[in-house]
Amino acid sequence: MNRIELLPPEVVTKIAAGEVIERPASVVKELLENSVDAGASRIDVAIEGGGTELIQVVDDGTGIAAEDLPLAFATHATSKLRTVEDLFAIRTLGFRGEALASIGGVAQVLLQSRAAGVESGAEIQCWGGQLSEVRPWNGAVGTRVEVRHLFYNVPVRKKFLKSVATEVGHICEAVIRLALACPHLHLTLRHNGKLIYDLPATVGIPERIGLFFGADVRDALYEVDSTAGPIRLWGYIADPRVDRGHARMQYLFLNGRWFRDRMITHALQEAYRGLLLSGRYPVAFLFLTVPPQQVDVNVHPTKAEVRFQDSSLIYSLIRSTIQRRLRQANLVPDWQWPDEGPPPPPAPTPPAVTGSIASPPASASPQSAGGLSPRYQQAMQTVAPWEAATRAGPPAGPTVPLAGVADSNPVESGEGHASPAPSLFPSGQEESSPHERMPHAPPSSWEAKLGSAPFSVGLTISPAPPAAPSAAAPSPGPSPETVREAEEEQIGPALQIQDTYIVQETAQGMLVIDQHALHERILFEQLRQRILQGSLEVQPLLVPEPIELTPTEAAQLLSVADILRTLGLDIVPFGGNTALIQSYPALLSRRSPQEIVRGILDYLLAHDQLPSREVLLYDLLATMACKAAIKAGDRLSPEEIAALLRLRRWAEKSHHCPHGRPTTLLISRSDLDRQFRRT
Repeated sequence: MNRIELLPPEVVTKIAAGEVIERPASVVKELLENSVDAGASRIDVAIEGGGTELIQVVDDGTGIAAEDLPLAFATHATSKLRTVEDLFAIRTLGFRGEALASIGGVAQVLLQSRAAGVESGAEIQCWGGQLSEVRPWNGAVGTRVEVRHLFYNVPVRKKFLKSVATEVGHICEAVIRLALACPHLHLTLRHNGKLIYDLPATVGIPERIGLFFGADVRDALYEVDSTAGPIRLWGYIADPRVDRGHARMQYLFLNGRWFRDRMITHALQEAYRGLLLSGRYPVAFLFLTVPPQQVDVNVHPTKAEVRFQDSSLIYSLIRSTIQRRLRQANLVPDWQWPDEGPPPPPAPTPPAVTGSIASPPASASPQSAGGLSPRYQQAMQTVAPWEAATRAGPPAGPTVPLAGVADSNPVESGEGHASPAPSLFPSGQEESSPHERMPHAPPSSWEAKLGSAPFSVGLTISPAPPAAPSAAAPSPGPSPETVREAEEEQIGPALQIQDTYIVQETAQGMLVIDQHALHERILFEQLRQRILQGSLEVQPLLVPEPIELTPTEAAQLLSVADILRTLGLDIVPFGGNTALIQSYPALLSRRSPQEIVRGILDYLLAHDQLPSREVLLYDLLATMACKAAIKAGDRLSPEEIAALLRLRRWAEKSHHCPHGRPTTLLISRSDLDRQFRRT
């Protein structure tokens, strides 16, 4: 019978090393955290051979007393904890007392340190867990650690390390995380004697972001800062135009510690919903300050995961803060010119471009108030002008009741904490109620003609409602978006190009508008506003329209029938694989109901597992708006072009369609002059 015995210390350290020390970057991370906890103001890191041959970390911290050097390599020996209560109020980066013991078990380590107020320091060696005698060392105040021949006694682990370039990349990532978390530190990193980073303490976070990730990311940052009780969120988020195909540029920090959290990543993604294409991820650098008693960092040996006492509050704070900041920003992307190079060969003469020209609509100049975008402020005070749209055909049926549907933010309203799930059509804004609607002028003569026009897109123009007077004190200076909208004021006629794009002259240059993407955004906001207000007009069909489906399509479509009914589509089974469309939103009456349903089926069949109800509502609404919007190739009359441009002024988030594609690109006069070499 096998007896239970204590494992030898060298076996214990190798087991611990398997959890804590995965690669050279793990060593660098642990040593950097020890230096920060020691109060260092400067840390110098030098590596050789990707960190497998040498890792050297030198700091100017408080140092270690000579008699404590042997304890530094003992398991669960630390200067950062004393009692059980300390474990639930951790304010340091390290606390487990495993790092040096784990490193010493799989490498050859030399530890040299001198404490403040002592004439000389001391040094000790640890080779594979075996300690040497403590010897005197004549060095400066601080600590110097050399780690050589990592995994020399664990050949299997060393065999599975990646290339030198890959390991250096992981080490650089560890340095980047600490540099962003501790901007007061002077950090240097060298590889094989070559300087990689030299970050003075005077270099702030935006400058460090520019150094690590480029000027394009640094120049696209928006600062965020918000609080909820004792919890503070601050940092920087990037414009959607610098999105990435991965989430590795989402840096999260808690009380100065880098960490990862799926809940926060989800909140960040939801805040950008409708601004990014599928499969794209926003860039963000977020810092959370949470009382230590409300978070548990003792979850994983590498301390990369945490648990929050009130995760719902954290989720809501992050999502609402980012949504509010994005609403304040002007997200119309600038035209991206190709890199300069040799002139291209002469192109063949293009065919004549035909199009429709519309005079610019009367410009609106909403006031900025409360720090929110002018477009959002105006939408809060009055109904959008498209509410006066007239339609031909039978009158609309009853409105869809939406009991229990709300779009509030518990962090801002103080009514409690929301569960970590997106709100209905996530935007974080409240809709104006039906009784706030203002009267509209009767339709003009050309609007009446739209009802029978074969290519009509259902656009109307109504006079801009007067801005509500503000009872507050003198308003502050114009916000950045106010200035930007003034620069984009339409001053010339609009031209439709290739029946797909609309070009509009502005004071700053010209706008190039994708007519389909813009109309999709407008229809999406029309539908969304009316659903939230419970005033969605439903068009009942005198003769229900049948649609033939495959068994899979029928099962998928009928499984979401209640959600489709919320969106104004009433679909019921008819027998076999046939379904009947009994009603659909009157707002989309100019498109075939079957075309809209087919678009919804394409979305449903593309997902093996459907998302939550709230996300599904958003995606289906976006799909309906996409299918009902005007298409590339649709010829627009001058009046319809003018109407589309007028509606753009009143649509919130008019810079992107609900699927995240940009609707508008700005080409400035200076860009044109530069391309024609006039400057």
